[in-house]
Amino acid sequence: MARNIDRKQLKNPDQFVSFWTHVGAFLGKHRLAVLGGLGGLVVAAVGVWLVSSMMVRHATEDSAAFARIEKVANADLLPPTGEAPKTDDGLPHFKTEDARLEASLKEADSFLSQHGGSKLKEEALLLKAKFLLALGKNADALAIYQGQLGGVDGRLRFVAQEGLGYALEANGQLDAAIAAFSALAEDGGAAGFYRDRALFNKARLLEKKGNGKEAEKVLNEIKEKIPNSPLMDEIKDRLAALEGK
Repeated sequence: MARNIDRKQLKNPDQFVSFWTHVGAFLGKHRLAVLGGLGGLVVAAVGVWLVSSMMVRHATEDSAAFARIEKVANADLLPPTGEAPKTDDGLPHFKTEDARLEASLKEADSFLSQHGGSKLKEEALLLKAKFLLALGKNADALAIYQGQLGGVDGRLRFVAQEGLGYALEANGQLDAAIAAFSALAEDGGAAGFYRDRALFNKARLLEKKGNGKEAEKVLNEIKEKIPNSPLMDEIKDRLAALEGK
């Protein structure tokens, strides 16, 4: 194979030797600067790796701590006999729903204090508000929902807006609650996945205020515009009750 090499390719073969000789001389002369640069690159690479590893570790810890809130909130209640579960699932068990809610609230507070910079902070706050509302601490829940609506992530806006409506209702502010559910229905668009639910709550509160005719109008709107609503059976029942009055 060597015989087939064109002699032109071997013209001035010393140029290749000369090139590497110059490179070697340069590295010898400037080895400290070169090694310093390489050292800097290594340090930077290690720094990036460490930061990345820490971020992954923190995200894993955040996820585990957040999951703990939901696990406690869904922990089994003890039977009337008070007999403890035969297998240990690592979760506390409670005699009453209120005891379970209080423990869930404590877990949410613990998460917020220890993982305040987590991307799951908004979700934890909304869970805390939910637990507060279920425990009858309406004013505290209302404050969280109102605070969240200012800059909550778009995917959580529905949860915050709906929670606001329920908190206002629980706080006796029916007109404001109706306005909150109306705003939620508008956010959902003409056939949004939660528009029917928001309108149903609006109709429920209108009926609660004694305004049956307006409630009937809203329920008919759902029936006509969102005929595939999973709430249709309840809507028909409410309409039948209102028409019978």
